[in-house]
Amino acid sequence: MGAAASKKTPIFTIAIIAVNIVVYAVTSFENLFIQVGNYWVSMGGYIPALLAEPPQWYRIFTSMFLHADIFHILFNMYFLYLFGRAVEEALGGGRFLALYLASGVAASIFHTAFSFIGGSTAYVTPAIGASGAISGVLGAYLLLYPGTSLIMGWWFFPFPFFIRLKAAYYLIFWFAAQVFYGYAQAAGSTAVFAHAGGFIAGMALLPLVVNRERILQLKMVSRINPPYYLVFAPARREGLGRSAKIVVALILASLLAGAAYASTGFADPGAIKSASIQYTCGGIPYVDYLGVQLPDVESAVQDISLDTTRILLNRLYASGLLYDVAKADKQITIAGETLEVPVRIQVGGRITVVDVNMTVNYFSGAYDGDGFLRHGEGNIATQAVSVQLAYGPGYRLYQMINYEPITYEFSMSAQTVELAGITQYSALASLAASAAAIAVVLKKDRDLTLVGEETEVYRPYFGTPI
Repeated sequence: MGAAASKKTPIFTIAIIAVNIVVYAVTSFENLFIQVGNYWVSMGGYIPALLAEPPQWYRIFTSMFLHADIFHILFNMYFLYLFGRAVEEALGGGRFLALYLASGVAASIFHTAFSFIGGSTAYVTPAIGASGAISGVLGAYLLLYPGTSLIMGWWFFPFPFFIRLKAAYYLIFWFAAQVFYGYAQAAGSTAVFAHAGGFIAGMALLPLVVNRERILQLKMVSRINPPYYLVFAPARREGLGRSAKIVVALILASLLAGAAYASTGFADPGAIKSASIQYTCGGIPYVDYLGVQLPDVESAVQDISLDTTRILLNRLYASGLLYDVAKADKQITIAGETLEVPVRIQVGGRITVVDVNMTVNYFSGAYDGDGFLRHGEGNIATQAVSVQLAYGPGYRLYQMINYEPITYEFSMSAQTVELAGITQYSALASLAASAAAIAVVLKKDRDLTLVGEETEVYRPYFGTPI
């Protein structure tokens, strides 16, 4: 019975990996499977500012199955398989899936709660990837199998060096790194607080999803016939060691403090304009989103990943139809008017200003008190501009400017979103999860652990004699 249990195929882990691979294949097909298409990021990425709009909540789930590029999905699926099969073995398939999805949701909530550290840009930048959900699996693994070992290697020519590192220390170090990089703002575009939130959820939710009878049975079986994928020395104690508990508790306390601060309302990142844009271009319908903190509209437009959306909003902004303080609380209608609008294009390190024709066949717009387009619809014909550098006579660089006609039928609706509100509510949820995780680590670890810590942190690894 023990041997059969230890060799059971991790069906749900493999199924999740398969779904992620299929989704990546579909969403990256246009880019030869090298990276995800911009359209899918715009449609499915998680954007914290949209948490205030219930119709956009689907993004919490769709973002879990989108990956930026081939390396992103490769490493995520590797870690999911490495740790997921052991956690699925302990919980069972359905409970494992529940933990995985709930951790992904918690990751989005933590990402929102701590976005104030990154400023307004963090609230409008799409986040994608299964890392948050996988981090929940890692958090559960820490409590279930802290005494297992991971083989880590470095290649020092001509001799490789391997050590067998205790899983508890590896996972705690990784968790601490996410929190440190987050507070230090040293993670670039990586949503490290989402990783930390998923990890916390994995620990906090484990007592709720675990089948205690199954855990007791596996404890007895693992002492006689350990699962084939676990490499460990005989356990010396149950649960996490004292030093591991202290370190994890301190990391959790730092997140508890951050969430408490955010929940008070002192971390007020201000307000943004949240706009939904629907348009048809070249006979193809599109739906996209713009988040901008006034008055920096130009930068927000330039950062839009989808070319067709960026061109449309660029023309509306350059012509004063997207944002104009003079239009505050006004309504305007334009028909059959041709404009020449200046468009700023960056080529390498240079900014080139190009005058582009734009014919407003029809436009009707209503503006809010800040002069931002609250509701608008219309039809415009303009030009898509591309600039290339080429060598000419005397081997001098010349700019080659190409114009291509492009037509839009569009409608747009925008509202003002107070970021303090979504920050506070998500911070309260993060506060509760962090407190629950501390309680589990300090009081429940012995009940949950299948393979406890051993006394040695690491040992040199020389392979298995045959």
